[in-house]
Amino acid sequence: MPLQQRQWLDMPDSLLKKGGCIAAIGVPTPERPKCGRGGLAAPRFDRRDDYVPKQYLDWAKKLQAEAPVALDAESAKRCVAKELGLGRVEEAFKDWSSKPIGSASIGQVYKARLRSTGEDVAIKVQMPGAERLFRVDIRTLKIFTRLAFPWAVDHISELEKMFESEFDYTLERENMEKVRTNVAQRWGDRVIIPKTFPELCTRRVLCMQFLDGEKLVDGMLRRVRSAAMQAGRDPDEFLSHHLEALRTGKLMPRTARSARWRASVWKMMQRVRGADDINLPALMEQLMRIHGEQVFVDGLFNADPHPGNVMLLHGAQSDGVGLIDFGQVKELSLDFRVQLAKLIIALSRRDEAEVVRLDKEMGSRTQLGKADVRYRVVTFWLDRDTDDVTSGQSFHDFLAWAEEEDPLVEMPRDLHLVMRCSCMIRNLALSFGIRLSTSDYWKPEAEALLRKHGVEY
Repeated sequence: MPLQQRQWLDMPDSLLKKGGCIAAIGVPTPERPKCGRGGLAAPRFDRRDDYVPKQYLDWAKKLQAEAPVALDAESAKRCVAKELGLGRVEEAFKDWSSKPIGSASIGQVYKARLRSTGEDVAIKVQMPGAERLFRVDIRTLKIFTRLAFPWAVDHISELEKMFESEFDYTLERENMEKVRTNVAQRWGDRVIIPKTFPELCTRRVLCMQFLDGEKLVDGMLRRVRSAAMQAGRDPDEFLSHHLEALRTGKLMPRTARSARWRASVWKMMQRVRGADDINLPALMEQLMRIHGEQVFVDGLFNADPHPGNVMLLHGAQSDGVGLIDFGQVKELSLDFRVQLAKLIIALSRRDEAEVVRLDKEMGSRTQLGKADVRYRVVTFWLDRDTDDVTSGQSFHDFLAWAEEEDPLVEMPRDLHLVMRCSCMIRNLALSFGIRLSTSDYWKPEAEALLRKHGVEY
């Protein structure tokens, strides 16, 4: 039995029993790879099948939307009644679901119906004591870090700040409404963000519109498995073969990859029963554009667009895509957005010297200041992970190489969050064999921002 498999046997139960910071952050490896000083600043890798052992990755993916929390339906109803000042939750809601429709690290989501209007709603309920447990864990982690890795203390503090809004559903509601208003002005019914019901929201309860649909990843994998069964193939083998071939480009000559990449992906997806109504490449591009607009037009963006937060909608909303969970929304200053716009344009031009200069000007610092290494690392996190960047190395080997060549000492938190957003969307696309370059989709908004404010570049 492989070492990682033996080590994994008892780990899931141990981690989930611990809860708190461990459950909120997830497994350290997929989200923050252990690649030295830059590790804690690394975006999620829970959609990168080539980064960590399968058993770790499968559990991390499941944890995104099915994190077990000790809050059953009756306990959740009591929490909601107490938070809203009700004698019984039935005074405001009916048809409360017996099981949660979604789970996260600090709470669960139940479906119910408003007694006043009959509207279906999703009610996010925070587990009692979750915030206290998280803060205790963070303090413990800081103590350990000061002793063992003093250079990483600031990263732990940044991590703590990043999760602050997760525990305040009032702030999440306000951010959700702001983002919803901004996105609706540009995308209308093509992108649905749930409306909220302020009178039924508190710091620990968030009542919002119920979206009828399924997670994007679940919907597409279900279709792929259906196609495999129709073809008399083992679903897991079928899925593994096609996604690995698309991801590595083995289905076509290397020289033809760029021109035929999307066509190959789409042909594969068209073989999937029921997938003819879903243009997956277009959907991935749409997600990239939506978040680029949030960054450069609105200055308010969701820093956590992980796969569990993107929904394929059913029924009357079937023409749109649903976006949920706005616990990590970040506001960006105009000065930062102007600098970031220049960086995106420089990345699109493949201007190594300018990318390195702007990155340093924005506050990033490495131990040795190797320009060639830093250019490739910034490109990897913010723009693309093509062979000219990684030299054909696996992602793990590339990051290990970069850390060994020139360790990261400091990076602005806002830049880290934008890189994280870019990387998460690209990882989601790559899990279906679609390789995106962020600058292709963000450059128009970056240029528009500079023109609007009279900045020549």
